[in-house]
Amino acid sequence: MKMFLFVIKNAPGLTILAMLTALLSGLFSGGLITLIHRALDAVESSDGGADQLGLMFALLVALTLMSAIAANIVIAHLYRKVLLDLQSRLANAITQAPLRKLEDIGSSSLLALFTEDIDNISDTATELVPLIINLVTSLVCCGYLLWLSWQAFIGTFIFLLIGGLSYQLLVSREQDILITGRDKLDHLYDNFADLTDGIKELKLNQNRRQAFLTQVLGSTAKSVQHYMFIWDVAYAVISAWGRFLILMVVGLILFLLPRYLPLQPGILTGYVLALLYMRSSLLSVIDALPDLSEAAVALQKVEAVGLDLAAETSTDISDSSDFPLEWQSLTLVNVTHRYYREREDSVFTLGPINIEFKPGELVFLVGGNGSGKTTLAKLITGLYAQESGEIHLDGTTICDRNRAQYNQLFSAIFTDFHLFNDLLGFNQQDIDTQLNDYLSKLHLHHKLKVKDGRFSTTALSRGQRQRLALLVAYLEDRPFYIFDEWASNQDPIFKDVFYTQFLPELKEKGKTILVISHDDRYFHLGDRILKLTDGQLN
Repeated sequence: MKMFLFVIKNAPGLTILAMLTALLSGLFSGGLITLIHRALDAVESSDGGADQLGLMFALLVALTLMSAIAANIVIAHLYRKVLLDLQSRLANAITQAPLRKLEDIGSSSLLALFTEDIDNISDTATELVPLIINLVTSLVCCGYLLWLSWQAFIGTFIFLLIGGLSYQLLVSREQDILITGRDKLDHLYDNFADLTDGIKELKLNQNRRQAFLTQVLGSTAKSVQHYMFIWDVAYAVISAWGRFLILMVVGLILFLLPRYLPLQPGILTGYVLALLYMRSSLLSVIDALPDLSEAAVALQKVEAVGLDLAAETSTDISDSSDFPLEWQSLTLVNVTHRYYREREDSVFTLGPINIEFKPGELVFLVGGNGSGKTTLAKLITGLYAQESGEIHLDGTTICDRNRAQYNQLFSAIFTDFHLFNDLLGFNQQDIDTQLNDYLSKLHLHHKLKVKDGRFSTTALSRGQRQRLALLVAYLEDRPFYIFDEWASNQDPIFKDVFYTQFLPELKEKGKTILVISHDDRYFHLGDRILKLTDGQLN
């Protein structure tokens, strides 16, 4: 039911169309059993109506075929729409969610949502229409059984009800196992991320590599395998039990019911025939239930993240029309932020911070490792929301309503920066020529080119990637620039160019610049130096 409500909510028109085609297909398919039974009676009685029934049978088969084809076409379209819509919604929610929330969730868990869970949901969406067809076919058969003998139908219904309750108990247990296995899968994705990110360290230390493969990755993989194997066993038991229940009901109708309820041979034949015909439809329903359980668990994972994201989603830029386009003063007043540091197993508090920035100002931020420099930079840019205190841009207080637009004042290169292959968000017509000229100045022209707003490659050394990121940031032309240890991986030539040419050029343009750095030989170029010690500004 949860999957059905989700699909109809996201694609109501297609879902209704799919339901209608499925309903017709199920009615036509179920109607075949009544026609087959009548044809058998006509052959036995030799009343001459077999030819007419044969024509009706051919017509009904043709209608069943055409409605099934139509249903499958709708299914294909429904699958693609649900998959695309869900991916788009999740991607949009992630881009609008607070950065701290995304960091808490983790990239591995988000990747699992995009791959494992969304695929399961989309795949199961395609099974809903066949499920409806089989359910309608079964209901038509049940209606035919009721028409043949209501007394026999009550007995049959009681048998099916008892069997269905026992089946539901098994399904509920199977879903609990699946939920645990899905949680374990998140840990496995974390291990895969460690494998790819730490491959150099693993190659350089054989003991570490062996321990990782056996104690970490191997242990997690075995745990996932264990739970998924149990789920497979539960699935096999449930499927076999469903098949047994149907055969048991046929046996009870055939051998037990006639002892207590006198039935004409034709009615008994119709009952057994209808139950056997209905068996394939019921088995299809039974086989689809574990897949629906898996999709329900996947949907639960997506919704759990999605609901959290929706609750803390920032207002879109277009929602803040009163935000100032130019500024004269950016002030942090008693701003604090707390976060957990795993290595020290403690909660670190940054602040209270009181700073004021002016346009055209070059500020150096220094401090030891773990002093909170990068966290402060993220607070200044609005990527992190402060827990207490206020940020003022001239007369405007930064809050959730205008934080998204406030972010647009900044261009930042953090130590964990990411380079996109495409130059996204630039509208200049001559962007290729302009960029290729800058690439020559940065000594990158022999490594890559720009064509149609796309880099020919980003497979560069870290220092070269940082230079490329610097170029992109420069072209963004934002009022406030933040560089987090940008020069740490540059050779002396480019380091000197950065401090003595690039930063002064930005300053002359009226840009505010905050540089996190340990290069004290260049500190004299700054207007002032801020020092952080254990989360406190000195």
